[in-house]
Amino acid sequence: MERISACTLDCPDGCSTIVTTDEHGNHSIKGNPAHPITQGYTCKKGKHALARINAPDRITTPLMRSGSTFVPVSWDKALTTIVDKISTLRNTPDRMLHVRGYGFHGVLADTSRYLFGQLGASGTRGALCDNAIMESCILDFGALDQNSHTELLNADCIVNWGRDVLRSSIHTATLLKDARNKGCKIVSISPASPEEGMRIHVSDLHIQIRPGTDRHLAAAVIRRLANEGIPDNILNRTSNSSTFVRFIKTLDERHLLDACGVSSTELSTLVEIYGKENFAVSSIIGWGLQRYIYGGENVRYINALCMLSGNVGQKGAGSYGGVSTGRNFDSSWRSGSKTSRKLLTPKLADEILDANDIEFLWCDGTNAINQTPEATKMTQAFSTIDMVVVVDAFMNDTAKRADIILPCALIYEREDVLGSYFHNYIQYSAKVFEPKGEARADYDIARDLANRLSIPFPEIDNILAQALDTKEVTNLTKNPLEKIRQQGFLPTDRPAVAFKNLQFGHPDGKYCLPESALHDEPEIDTDFPLSLLSLINKDYEHSQIPAEEQQEQLKAYVHPATLKQYRIEPDGQAYIVSSIGKLLVQAVADTSVHQEAIIVRRGGWMMFNRCANTIVEAHVTDIGENAAYYSQRVRLEVSE
Repeated sequence: MERISACTLDCPDGCSTIVTTDEHGNHSIKGNPAHPITQGYTCKKGKHALARINAPDRITTPLMRSGSTFVPVSWDKALTTIVDKISTLRNTPDRMLHVRGYGFHGVLADTSRYLFGQLGASGTRGALCDNAIMESCILDFGALDQNSHTELLNADCIVNWGRDVLRSSIHTATLLKDARNKGCKIVSISPASPEEGMRIHVSDLHIQIRPGTDRHLAAAVIRRLANEGIPDNILNRTSNSSTFVRFIKTLDERHLLDACGVSSTELSTLVEIYGKENFAVSSIIGWGLQRYIYGGENVRYINALCMLSGNVGQKGAGSYGGVSTGRNFDSSWRSGSKTSRKLLTPKLADEILDANDIEFLWCDGTNAINQTPEATKMTQAFSTIDMVVVVDAFMNDTAKRADIILPCALIYEREDVLGSYFHNYIQYSAKVFEPKGEARADYDIARDLANRLSIPFPEIDNILAQALDTKEVTNLTKNPLEKIRQQGFLPTDRPAVAFKNLQFGHPDGKYCLPESALHDEPEIDTDFPLSLLSLINKDYEHSQIPAEEQQEQLKAYVHPATLKQYRIEPDGQAYIVSSIGKLLVQAVADTSVHQEAIIVRRGGWMMFNRCANTIVEAHVTDIGENAAYYSQRVRLEVSE
């Protein structure tokens, strides 16, 4: 038997999947061959879903703290205890805090936002991941949009500014290979080769840039183009070109190249690519280059390069930064929330401690202690709260510090509809299995709690029907809820080329170039000269890593010359040291890594001494209030 469903992980591909059950009751997952993006295959992260569902250490009954341990309790006992606490805070809702992450995507995944919005609880603002890109693109284009994924196949050249497609989006990697096979040139720009250790190579040229300095390289290209002359038909479609171009011409090229560590020859190659007439260039903006203090500026200067080189609003030419997963849905079903205090997500530990009045915390969809900067301080912040409720399926770093743990259903155990931040299709994630043990879908948990609090709660079909009632959906499909449940996915009515004819979303219809000066990198503290980059894991999504896979020591990938500088033997023990702590690692020699960087793979848990966020300070980006993880400076020390 086969059932069409979809992967809800925090991944751009938004795969439509087929879950097969054979005559012996064995299950398997494969990509849906009928889906235009998924095309019959999916990645390891999605295929791990069955192991996660059936994991022996999965939490399948409500747990309540008893001293230093947890004891199983009934759902009634757990929810009654929670309701009693919430009831004492109804008149002071700011003392309740709701923290929701994106461990899984979907319309129904947001039902906890509805519930705590009705209560008027404190929430969060800013983000750990993508706000710097999204807010920067809105400042530039006036709207969050990009060309269809298919337009990559019409490009003459694709410049990949730092996106590790082989670990983050295998379907993007396939598109790049297909484009390359058609004769498209692929250039990658990043502090480390994203293809190191991978079997597939999709780049013709790799430019190794100093971490976090992409804006300087983009500005250097723009400066050359400006000196050669930018056509009036492009300049006239911007609201501030004269000021910006005048500023760009004052910049010193040598200073820009020294700042980013790129050669004049490499710059000339990029100038030739972006400056060639009748030559379509698509630029992919990696999600890593926004995770610096000047991450927004990085994005804006790359966008400006695309615009001023004539590579916006054309077939095969555009800037791919990402779009909102919810942009094709109507989210007004969540309206009616009361005004609430918003705590800054990248500095959540300090925000909780400074507020000093949070008495109740509900945490779902995120391993918050593990994933936020200053993880040790987050542990302290949690300890100041009277009641912490965590909705999760595993005893991770956050669940371990809860007072009540509510077991949630996982992928294929709950229904949902989700979008993508890469392509324009929407997917239906069908419920294939009943939840294990007493686990419940997040919607069911929120509805039960709402009923006990006498808060009206919308029905699933009403939520999904309203969410799908948008022109992007209904222009192509009538009765979309019925259709998506049958077919498993739906197209949306979006143009293949964004910002055609250089018409933008600002009130004047024009593009807005960066208006502030180009910032140099913060001065380097000689005690901490290296950049710590906690990059994406190819096998697991963020911290959704089985405990048995975390028994080996965390590996840190370092250039051999850097290891030699610190007198550390390859594969030897070393400490990564920051101003707030140190982390013991195995130092692996890797020639693909920039000599000023250290790379670790993200998601490891504190309890296994694999969490990089224990030594990452709470830096915030210039735009979007995003966590600037990669601006963390560190050094290496020999382990005695």
